[in-house]
Amino acid sequence: MNIAQLQHFVALAETRSFSRASEAVHVTQSALSRSIQMLEQELGLPLVDRIGKQNELTPFGRLVLAQAQQIVLQTAELKRAAASMAEGVAGDIRLGVGSAPSALFAAPLMTHMLREFPKVRVQLLGGSPEMQLAQLRARQVDGLLLTYRAVPPAPDLRVEVLPALRSGFLCRAGHPLGEGQKVRFKELRSFPLLSTKVSDDAARTLVERYGAAANPHTWMQHASEDVASLLRTVQATDALFLGVIAVAQAQWPRDALREVMVSPEARLQAQFAFVTLNGRAEPPALAVIRDFCKALVDTEVAAGR
Repeated sequence: MNIAQLQHFVALAETRSFSRASEAVHVTQSALSRSIQMLEQELGLPLVDRIGKQNELTPFGRLVLAQAQQIVLQTAELKRAAASMAEGVAGDIRLGVGSAPSALFAAPLMTHMLREFPKVRVQLLGGSPEMQLAQLRARQVDGLLLTYRAVPPAPDLRVEVLPALRSGFLCRAGHPLGEGQKVRFKELRSFPLLSTKVSDDAARTLVERYGAAANPHTWMQHASEDVASLLRTVQATDALFLGVIAVAQAQWPRDALREVMVSPEARLQAQFAFVTLNGRAEPPALAVIRDFCKALVDTEVAAGR
C-alpha cells in the first residue's frame, strides 16, 4: 500500500466515477483501476461495488475512506511544511480574525509583516466564530485569532490563550462623564450603550457588581461587530462604548476617547486566543504571526491597557 493508492481511492470515493477520478489525479483510467484493485488485494476485502456505471463504496470501503482521507491530508500538510521550511519564511497565510481582535491586531500585524517578512502574503478573513471554525476544520484558513469565549472546547483544536486585557466604558472627549472623576454606575445608565457582542461572563460580572440594571443585554442601545463604526458613533454622540480598552485606543487617537472611571471598578477583562488544528503541520510564517500577536498583547498589558 502507498500514498498514491490511497489518493486514487479517495478521488474515486469523492467522484463515484473512475473517469472523473482518473482526471482528478492525472492518471489513465486503466491505471486508476489497477491501483484500486491492488489496494483491495492487499487489504483483502473489496472497497467498491461496481454495478454497471455505478460505483458505490462497500461498508469496508467506507471504513477505509475515513482513514485514507486523514492520511492524504496529513501527507499534504507534511509536504507543505517541508516546502515552507525549504524556502524560509515565505508563502501565503490565511488567518481568520474576529471583529475585536481585528481592530487591535490587523494594522500593526500587516505593517510588521510587510517590513520584516515581505515574502509572506497574509490574508485576514472575517466572519462569525462558527463560520471561521468551520473554515479552519476544512483547511480553508491556517489559523484563527478570536475572542477566547467564542471558542468552544474541542479535542481537535489547539487553543493558545493570550494575556488578559482590560475592558471598560469609554466616551468621547468632552463627555460629562469623561473628565477623570469617578462616577457611580447609576450615572452611566443615563446614556445609551454601544458594544459588540457581550459575553455572558461579562454580563454576569456587571450584574453582580452593580445590580440587575447593569445587564448590558437590556441596556444596550446598538450592537455591531464593526468596532470602528461603534467608536465613530461614540465620538459623535453621548453614547458609551463597552469593550476592550486597547482595541478602542488602537482605532482612535488616545486624546479623542476617555475611559469612564466607575466606582466601584468593574474589573472586566477580555482575552483573545490563537486557534489552530491539533496535529496539523504549521507553516513557519504562522509561528511568526503568533509571536507578534503575543508580543503586542504583552506590550498593551505592560502599559496598563
